[in-house]
Amino acid sequence: MTDENDKKNTAARQAWRGWMVPAVGSAAFFASMLLGGFRNYKNYGFPTHVFTKTDWVLLSLPAVVVIVALSDVFLNGHEYEAEPAE
Repeated sequence: MTDENDKKNTAARQAWRGWMVPAVGSAAFFASMLLGGFRNYKNYGFPTHVFTKTDWVLLSLPAVVVIVALSDVFLNGHEYEAEPAE
């Protein structure tokens, strides 16, 4: 029984680590991006007077990607449920 629990715990740990490693890297990138944005805002103000329409489209893409990913998870989440470990 303990050996089976150990296998399940190891599989769960590996699954969560597979999520955690890119999450940490993404958080570091996001923090760096935010700091650069704050620095630019301090030096140049809000970019409404210098952004073109294509700049605004480019800026909106991350939000679109997040919305599409979350809608996929919420609408089709049952398809991603893991098989129980044996």
